[in-house]
Amino acid sequence: MSDVTIISSTSPLKRLMHALRAIEAGEYTSILLVDLLKESGDLGQLARMLDSMAHEISLRDHQLHLLRKVIPIGVSLSAEKDFNRLLETLVVEAQSVTNADAGTLYLLEEDVLKFVILRNTSLDLVMGGTSGKPITLNPVRLRQEDGSENRSNVASFAALTRKRINIADAYTTDGFDFSGTKTFDQQTRYRSKSFLTIPLENQSGKLIGVLQLINAKDPKTNEIIPFIDYDVLEMLILLATAALDGYIREAYLRQEIAKLKIEIDETRRARQVAEITESKYFRDLKTKAKEMRDRDGK
Repeated sequence: MSDVTIISSTSPLKRLMHALRAIEAGEYTSILLVDLLKESGDLGQLARMLDSMAHEISLRDHQLHLLRKVIPIGVSLSAEKDFNRLLETLVVEAQSVTNADAGTLYLLEEDVLKFVILRNTSLDLVMGGTSGKPITLNPVRLRQEDGSENRSNVASFAALTRKRINIADAYTTDGFDFSGTKTFDQQTRYRSKSFLTIPLENQSGKLIGVLQLINAKDPKTNEIIPFIDYDVLEMLILLATAALDGYIREAYLRQEIAKLKIEIDETRRARQVAEITESKYFRDLKTKAKEMRDRDGK
């Protein structure tokens, strides 16, 4: 006899009580009320209310669990001094929070989005970051050759509009060109389906890059599902972007200091040369050298 048959043979009231105890214990599944959920009467309405409440509680508990995980991640990101590891950790943790099979990170360089991290768990593919494997894919242009905005690519669209794009199935969605994705799938026998593309902005609203997560998986069935845009993911993105922006600003400051040091050194060197060439000793030396050249020329 199946579990569904055993459950169905129990009285509706006992099953509702059993469902309540399961919710309290964190063990509820919809199968406990499988046929009551289809009823149209008061029992059916009560069963649907319990089922909805159970899923909301489960989602809340899941987010609380992720929140306890995200805060230490934010601390570690802010302390990370290795830029490649910082980039990689951002993608890895975003994959973990959303249960995504794959993730890509682009950084903005002038007018293009450059691939810096590419990860795919199913294909055991890791490129960029600390892997030492360079990403040979061409960067995504924000503008076409004629100067118009490149809105056909989902990553460039997110960057240009600063909008988060959640796509349930790349193969059936309209408005974006996924030909490159489909070519990748053909070559690797993969199936890219759900996408969550997130523009990364600093506190001043300046675009830093784009994070793209691919193929969210149901933790229980491993089935590919649409992405759920958790509040916890928003917190992770904010913490990671702050760490990334801080590192970029610090690196820029170091470069400016290095340039300034070079300029100071060159100025000091020029001044020292000038002091030497303008000295009486140097002028006398030049005069004697000229006299010697004139005498030898006679």
